[in-house]
Amino acid sequence: MDIILNRRSVRKFDLNKMVPHEDLIDLIKHGESAGSARRQKSREYIIIENKDFINKLSEIYVKSSMQVKECNQMIAVIGKTNEDLPCVQFVPTDCALATQNIMDYAVSKGIGSVMLGTYPDKERLSKASELLNLDKNKFVFTFICLGYPIDKENAFYDMNKFDESVISYIK
Repeated sequence: MDIILNRRSVRKFDLNKMVPHEDLIDLIKHGESAGSARRQKSREYIIIENKDFINKLSEIYVKSSMQVKECNQMIAVIGKTNEDLPCVQFVPTDCALATQNIMDYAVSKGIGSVMLGTYPDKERLSKASELLNLDKNKFVFTFICLGYPIDKENAFYDMNKFDESVISYIK
């Protein structure tokens, strides 16, 4: 299976099955293997398995509350904006690369995922960072909902999104 071509956003998870702790750590390890500007240490992660906390998040993500309530595990990708970082302006890019690595690698483990749009929405950023009690030099880039898909058959497949018309050439 080609994990990149077969990755899909999964929004309904089997709430009776938990992703093992070691797999969550492995997902983060793959997130951290993503590139970053000048190899700066601009990311942190929070594993969330508290259903009350997840329900509070659903109040912030009203339009996405269904997928929030349909999971019982998440990884928050946290960006750091310390002034001592060499390329602080690229922290969101660093976080995006890590998020994609986590979601792609999840496919190889049979784990479904969907990310919640947070950055750069100022209201969501503020509320989510407050809920996590982050200091002023950190922000929530995104939350990744994780779990085993209820509909395994339609969770991972090659949808062939490629359209050659998106390519231009300079020769």
